[in-house]
Amino acid sequence: MTYLLIKTLHLLAAMAFVGTLFFQVLILAPAGRRLDASVRGPMSQALGQQARRVIHVVAIVLYGAGLTLAWRYRGVLADPFASHFATLLSLKILLALLIIGHYAALIFLRRGQHIGERGMHLINVSLLVHAVLLVICAKSMFVL
Repeated sequence: MTYLLIKTLHLLAAMAFVGTLFFQVLILAPAGRRLDASVRGPMSQALGQQARRVIHVVAIVLYGAGLTLAWRYRGVLADPFASHFATLLSLKILLALLIIGHYAALIFLRRGQHIGERGMHLINVSLLVHAVLLVICAKSMFVL
């Protein structure tokens, strides 16, 4: 695949990922609180299942393309403080790893039924904040 195609796939997957988080945190959660519990439960479960199906594919494309793009800059990553670009790329990778950590924690907590609706919302808010910071780093890499 060409660099431009990989970069485009990475960008589109990032848009889908951040857009999904944005929708969950700022639209779906507030709207869901206004619904009766008998409606909110089944709706939340159905939407959650569909979001997980979609986000898994998006995450594979996003991280696969990201790894492919990062490989090209492995020399730059050898000294993360040598330039603004290297520092921001390293920070971007760290934020991406933290997002993976969030999902690992979420899987663990959901399997053990140790997390409720409020905890899920807080993790989604944290994911959105990390994803927005990652996007800011990505945009800044080519400006600074």
